Amino acid sequence: MAVFATYCQVCGLPVQQDHYVPAEDGAYFHIWRGDGEDACDPLVAFGPEHAWLREAIGLRIDEDALLMPTVSGVVHDGDLESPGGRLFNADLFDGEGDERMALHGACWRLADEPTSWDALAQVRELRELPEGENHYRQQLFDFGPFVEDGLGWMLADPESATPEGLRSRGRILELLQISDPSD
Repeated sequence: MAVFATYCQVCGLPVQQDHYVPAEDGAYFHIWRGDGEDACDPLVAFGPEHAWLREAIGLRIDEDALLMPTVSGVVHDGDLESPGGRLFNADLFDGEGDERMALHGACWRLADEPTSWDALAQVRELRELPEGENHYRQQLFDFGPFVEDGLGWMLADPESATPEGLRSRGRILELLQISDPSD
């Protein structure tokens, strides 16, 4: 099985919390997945304000497709598993014509819950984090250095009223080119 991250097509952050953790002997790495079966602790103290990173939405690409507008679930190694157990593979294409873009549920809601990727034309060119943040996007997202470099506020829930959450929300709304109605 391949190990890799899936990134939100709105904010550019991972749609998961999976990350490498060096083993104590330094000889190899563990992967922390937050699934209760981890052999290690995460490099970042994930709390309730980070749960939004795991709330994945698979948004249909084609507005004319006769499919559910969204599917939701949890992503590991590029697979989105919905609560009903249905899997969508790495590019969120199920092999039956159901292609999807990965988004955080919060980013989708901040974008006014579009029914397809077509409605997000203004962010279509956004495929990567801003240039200064690209080096955190490894095979899995490099959460430890990201937080150590003072960027942990971006991991705060953009739907919360905390200072970090409001800052995170402002960043996402700017990417969406939407003014925050709470301003």
